[in-house]
Amino acid sequence: MVTIEETLKGSDVDSALSVGPYLIYAEVLEGARRPLAFLEAAGEDTSLIGKAGNTIKFLKASQLSATHVTEANMIGSGMSAGDKTMSAVSVSVTGVIYSAVELSDILMEDYPNIDWVRLHLRNMGKAVMEYLDADTKDVIQAASGTATKSCSDLSYDTIIDALAALENNNFVPDPRNPPYLIASPDAVAALMKDTKFVTSERYTAYEISRMVEGEAGHFAGCRVLKSSLLDGTGHAYIIFPSDAGYGPIVTVVWKRRLTVKNDYIATKGYTYFVTTIRAKAVVVQPEGICKISITNSP
Repeated sequence: MVTIEETLKGSDVDSALSVGPYLIYAEVLEGARRPLAFLEAAGEDTSLIGKAGNTIKFLKASQLSATHVTEANMIGSGMSAGDKTMSAVSVSVTGVIYSAVELSDILMEDYPNIDWVRLHLRNMGKAVMEYLDADTKDVIQAASGTATKSCSDLSYDTIIDALAALENNNFVPDPRNPPYLIASPDAVAALMKDTKFVTSERYTAYEISRMVEGEAGHFAGCRVLKSSLLDGTGHAYIIFPSDAGYGPIVTVVWKRRLTVKNDYIATKGYTYFVTTIRAKAVVVQPEGICKISITNSP
């Protein structure tokens, strides 16, 4: 759970506008928030919404094998039956992710030309989703059973080797629905400087034209996403999408979508706003993930 509490008073705005006379710009500048790269790569499951309980289990079955039998053995011992073994991955959505603020009557009366409620609600919604994105990253990082690869610097060769490791787990990329490569902005910048990125013999004539036009969305057969969460961590991840035909790889399980409630405290002259979600990420098939360790930690 996360608490992002803020008590903004009229005096706080006064201190920012201490030199007058002045006009207030029509929009309060909030700056940039982090792209939700890990949520982009994760699937979603809404089975728990409106249902009893807070736990869902994903059943996993082993693959069947085939063998050869001669006519003589068929007459003798016959064919032997095999069976699938079953296991389960479960996740319980027991907590609440929230962001809360207090807005005083005085603040809204002194500066009525600013829509304080909309300003805060929009930012609160982004805050809880950022937290869920970070939680998804932590779940992926802690997962066991993934493919692994290490390198000094992230490069074309490293990604190709990482994809080969996934293919050894029988996760074969589909060019129409490629896996995600999530890395830090600095690591992606290093990739864009890799001369192999624009080596013509690695691409068809159609793909060369896309490279010349500066398309940077795909690299080495992966869809590239950047996340500042990975800045300086020395990690990057290749993740298969959950709709690639293999079933869920990384999934965010929802118990309740984003909800906003408010409570007015008359004796204190403020309104308390709280934005909440109930959701949790789970790695269902770690075999569809490759963790890349980067020694130089970009």
